[in-house]
Amino acid sequence: MRSGPTIKDIARAVGVTPATVSYVLSQNPRQSISAQTRQKVLEAARELGYVPNGAAKVLRNAPSYCVGVAIEKELMLSRFSMVLQGIRDRLEGEGYNLMLCSFGQRHGIYPDYINNTLERRIDGVIFMGKDNTGPTPEAEELIARYHLPFVLYDCGYTGRPYSTVELGYEQAGFDMADSMLAGGARRLLYLRPDADNYQEQQREAGVRRALAARPDVTLQVMCTDTTRDMVRYTPQDRLGLGIELKADEGVARFLAGQVIPVLAEFAPHDGVITSWGVYAPLLYSLLAQAGKPLQIGALSDMLVSGMLQGRIKVCRMPGYQAGVECARLLLARLAGDETPQTRTLPMPLGNPAMYF
Repeated sequence: MRSGPTIKDIARAVGVTPATVSYVLSQNPRQSISAQTRQKVLEAARELGYVPNGAAKVLRNAPSYCVGVAIEKELMLSRFSMVLQGIRDRLEGEGYNLMLCSFGQRHGIYPDYINNTLERRIDGVIFMGKDNTGPTPEAEELIARYHLPFVLYDCGYTGRPYSTVELGYEQAGFDMADSMLAGGARRLLYLRPDADNYQEQQREAGVRRALAARPDVTLQVMCTDTTRDMVRYTPQDRLGLGIELKADEGVARFLAGQVIPVLAEFAPHDGVITSWGVYAPLLYSLLAQAGKPLQIGALSDMLVSGMLQGRIKVCRMPGYQAGVECARLLLARLAGDETPQTRTLPMPLGNPAMYF
């Protein structure tokens, strides 16, 4: 029984030979095909829902016992490398290998992580996108159509046909603000980047929830135009001492010129909450110079020197546990459970990790 469109169907739709279609789909570098024809073939293949012949056997083939991790994260950062470690440990315990997959379309008309799944090089995918973005609508349609085992990490998506693992950003914001209120704060400054994504929305919502029943407490929110390009690694971190992120001079000037003057009006025991951990050590140093012993907390984890241990609160990132949960949900799907699940992991308050 024919399970889907063939190369001949694509050739008929475009008005070219099946050989031309085959050359385009296989990305044969030895064949000279115009860009216009190539584009028409690819568009027709996508519209018809073409899957390579080998992939059409997806439901009949034996499992590969290999899982793909589609990842566009900086693995030098422990928050992501620990997720990968958790995935590997959980899957290897069940006899699976790992393959790191690309988001590009190097070997077909679909992203490589989709092609690898369809063609049975891997049995399923755990997706960790850049800047916490998920699969494209086209990829989601393929995941749903072919019931591909798929787990999405930390994107805040709901109502999708696959399982997700999320981090408790909203509760973390609440817990941090609540702890400062318990420490005597009557004024809070919340410092966040000028970014409209779900992490920032959830963090601020949590901070505001903590103050909702406290009309005696004043909250001020300041947005910075900091981007990830303004955050760098220190050279010694690459010698195996861990990763310490540092903001560039523009961030330091912003904090000194605009944030510190606002905090001059704050009383002892008031607090500053930063969305990004990279702000916190800079703020501590500037406040120490100004003689302002305020509470400082960051809604993400960081690596700090020993002198700052215990002086800054952070929300610990559950990296390893998150990886284990991603693997667990994918294993459930591979075992036949097609019910999408969402697991939200807490981000408990604690001290930042320390380097020497």
